[in-house]
Amino acid sequence: MIMLNTKGIMEVLHKQIAKFFEAEPVLLELTQDVQNGSSEEAGQTLHFSNPHYWVKVMDCSFESYVRPVILCEVIYFLKKEYMDAEVEVNVDIDLSANAEERITISASISFNDQVELERGELNNLIDLALQLKDKEWFEELSNRYNAISA
Repeated sequence: MIMLNTKGIMEVLHKQIAKFFEAEPVLLELTQDVQNGSSEEAGQTLHFSNPHYWVKVMDCSFESYVRPVILCEVIYFLKKEYMDAEVEVNVDIDLSANAEERITISASISFNDQVELERGELNNLIDLALQLKDKEWFEELSNRYNAISA
């Protein structure tokens, strides 16, 4: 699993946006579209994730215009960078008056690397593990073989 913080996400987005729009972004910055309305909200932290795909999370400035970037675009560009990955993005907006970092964004990227093997394939890999004298791999393969044989 890969964990990306705000800086890592910004680097990936900068690269992917430049490819997608065929123009280099001048500035990419997180923005807060949520206003501090009531005193009840002050001090609260708002949390958005993948199901909130419509939330605007940043502005992308080009030479002649600025366009909003919404959460589903962040997810899309991360998936372009990490093909065949499951991407979970989290955006936190701190509504307190003296917040140092008002907005933070993070992502966890996981790959489904569990390969389904048939008995014959597992037998061949077990033989290879024995030849290589790799005890840990042998035990892992044997456990998988026993699980599908049961």
